[in-house]
Amino acid sequence: MELKKYKKYHKKKKILKLEQCSLSIPKQGFYGLKSIECGVLTPQQLEASRRLISRITQRSGKILIKVKFEHPLTKKPLLSRMGKGCGSVDSWIAYLKKGKVIIELLGVSKKMAIIAFNAVRKRLPIQFEIIQREVIDA
Repeated sequence: MELKKYKKYHKKKKILKLEQCSLSIPKQGFYGLKSIECGVLTPQQLEASRRLISRITQRSGKILIKVKFEHPLTKKPLLSRMGKGCGSVDSWIAYLKKGKVIIELLGVSKKMAIIAFNAVRKRLPIQFEIIQREVIDA
C-alpha cells in the first residue's frame, strides 16, 4: 500500500453520489458482483464474503478481489477530552462508486456463482447485482 502525502483524511459525505465507475464489467473472471449504489466497505466485510464464497464453491475456481482499502478512519481513545487533533488511525475503508465490480469468480458454474453471490449480497451493506461477462465466439 503506497503512502500518500497526508495519512489522515476527512470522511467523504455525499461526494460519490453523482460519480459512476467505468469498470462495470468483469475483466478477468466470468461472473462479478457489481455495486448499484455508492457506499463504504470495510476489510472485515470483504473477508467474510470471501470466506462465504470459498465455502459455497467448495474451494473450486478462483476468487478475484478488485477493491483497495486506501482511506484511513481515525478514532480518538476512550475517555479522552475534546480537541487535540483527530486521533490515530483506527482502520482502513474503501469508498465504492456506483457500478464498481468488487468480486469476480473464475472457473465455477453459473448456478454455483449465483448461489454464492446471493448469499454474499445479504451480508453486505450496499446493494449489488450479479453480472456475467459476454463471451464472443470467433
